[in-house]
Parts: sequence; C-alpha cells; structure tokens
Amino acid sequence: MNLPSKTFQRNGKWIEKPFLTNVPVCKCGNKYIKTRDNQNQCIRCIYKAEKR
Repeated sequence: MNLPSKTFQRNGKWIEKPFLTNVPVCKCGNKYIKTRDNQNQCIRCIYKAEKR
C-alpha cells in the first residue's frame, strides 16, 4: 500500500492528516486519544486513580 508522505488534496482543499483518528469518550466526558496499551479512560482520570 502506498501511503502519502506529504499533504494532498481532497475536494480541492489541502489536508495535513488524511487518516481519521479514533477519539473515544471517557466516563467523565473528556475525549482522549489512546496513548497507552489497554487504555480505557482519559489521562486525567488515570492520574486521579493513582493519587487515591
């Protein structure tokens, strides 16, 4: 599969990120991008749980 290395056009507009990122919503209502293996909550809630 050939992936674009730079920006390209879609519908006559230049786009920087051609692929969509899945952005889940945490129980607290914050949106987050998974940055850790098996992450199921936002970073704020992860740190709240650690402080307890």
